[in-house]
Amino acid sequence: MNTQALFEEYRAGILECIHYGTVCAVNSQGILASAGDTDWLCFYRSASKPIQSLPVLLHGVDKKYGLTEEETAIFSGSHWADEDHVRILESILAKTELKEEQMVMLPTYPNRAARKEQLIGAHMPMRKIYHNCSGKHLGMMLLARELGEPAEDYWKRESKTQKEILEVISQMTDVPASHIRIGVDGCGVPVYAVPFYTIATSYLRLSQPELIKDISLRNAVENNMNILHKYPNMIAGKDIICSILTSSPDLIGKSGALGVYAIGIRSLGLGIAAKIIDGSHDEFAAIVLQVFDQLGYHDSRITEKIKEAYSDIILNDNREEVGFRKAVFRLTHET
Repeated sequence: MNTQALFEEYRAGILECIHYGTVCAVNSQGILASAGDTDWLCFYRSASKPIQSLPVLLHGVDKKYGLTEEETAIFSGSHWADEDHVRILESILAKTELKEEQMVMLPTYPNRAARKEQLIGAHMPMRKIYHNCSGKHLGMMLLARELGEPAEDYWKRESKTQKEILEVISQMTDVPASHIRIGVDGCGVPVYAVPFYTIATSYLRLSQPELIKDISLRNAVENNMNILHKYPNMIAGKDIICSILTSSPDLIGKSGALGVYAIGIRSLGLGIAAKIIDGSHDEFAAIVLQVFDQLGYHDSRITEKIKEAYSDIILNDNREEVGFRKAVFRLTHET
């Protein structure tokens, strides 16, 4: 695998760290620009969530149980277990009569440090719905029930639920289902590996669903994107990069574990995938800003929000400024 230096980190003016990886931008004609390999097998990790949630909408399960658009949105998210997220998840459980205990992951505390400290300070126990993937799991459980399977079997690779999700991944990437590699994600459900550029292709189609040939899938994507744009905090949380991007009807952004980030830009007709090969997440916002700059995308409202929430200044544990990071990659445009 060929990677390129994406970011350098300096401390006291001395180069201390280099983050390598790969970036790929596609349009409806194919690969437009890249840095590093574009065809190596890459796991989506949680960047697949806005796609994994589509079968729920295809079957109309959200309507069947009277779920609100805000509740439906969390099926695509990696939430931070903020109070609004917990309210939404508990409402889904109440409406569907699913049980928190049926989810395969172990109980945990929220990702957001302040929220975790609040719960621990109040002597509140860990819960499965605090897991950032619990929205996705509830969607899969509803799909399993709709397909006539036990809800608690939703995570099994051989289940109808996971086979249907695999087929949707195939449709969104143009990778035959038999060629998609499958592993186990951090939360216990199957995770998919596809050629890297096809992750970007799937985000192009999320942002431009008119490119999708299957009418039912196209309608499901349109519905899902409209919902996520209305309730962007359900895809992550307040001031988190994914929610900042998705607050614009022109954008969709979603992170995945171990350095994966994917973006769709409707107005430019672009899908973009990035992978920091050492698995770092600290550079996600910087990748977005650098890609926007190099591809000529301008939205001052979004870029200012990103810059307010994220900085290239490196702070130590005492909140002292000790260094900085800078992007060093250039996208090479295909001829």
